[in-house]
Amino acid sequence: MKKIIALILMILLLYSCKKEVENPYFTSDEIYNKVLEATDITRKEISKNTGLFYVLNRYDTLIVMSVKYENVIKPTFMIKKEGTFYTDCCKIIVTEPYHPVFQIIKQPNKLKQNDIEKYLNHYNGNDYPKGVIYKIKDINHLELIEKGDLRKYFYPIKEYQLPIIEPPKEYLGKPYKATQ
Repeated sequence: MKKIIALILMILLLYSCKKEVENPYFTSDEIYNKVLEATDITRKEISKNTGLFYVLNRYDTLIVMSVKYENVIKPTFMIKKEGTFYTDCCKIIVTEPYHPVFQIIKQPNKLKQNDIEKYLNHYNGNDYPKGVIYKIKDINHLELIEKGDLRKYFYPIKEYQLPIIEPPKEYLGKPYKATQ
């Protein structure tokens, strides 16, 4: 009888043990889990054959965005990258937060700093921002806002558009000729 009780207690102990999450990148395990969940949602429901994701943090939102190529669509080629990490299926690029309400990236962290491609020439123009957006209530509570096509969140803002400047008629005393 004692052996049966000991065996049952051992089995209960093994079932109650939670697998420890290895999270050397983010300040909260919840954020790390949501990033992994967002990659799964995107790969299953939105963009089935993607393996490249960007993690963006703007104010109190966390955006996990899927793209085909690195640094080619507007939300990705202009932003500074913190580093990359890999999962079983994906390469995930973490970008520098923009005015974050919550600090989500550990300092120091184990993100790979030299694993970001600078330029790619094989972009065909068909890619667009798609993925998952979460609202960060606090560091341990995130709420799903949107999933799918994210183009409506990445649009040009009129007051940030730079005006086209006419070329000078003379350049250092010589007539200016535009070369194209």
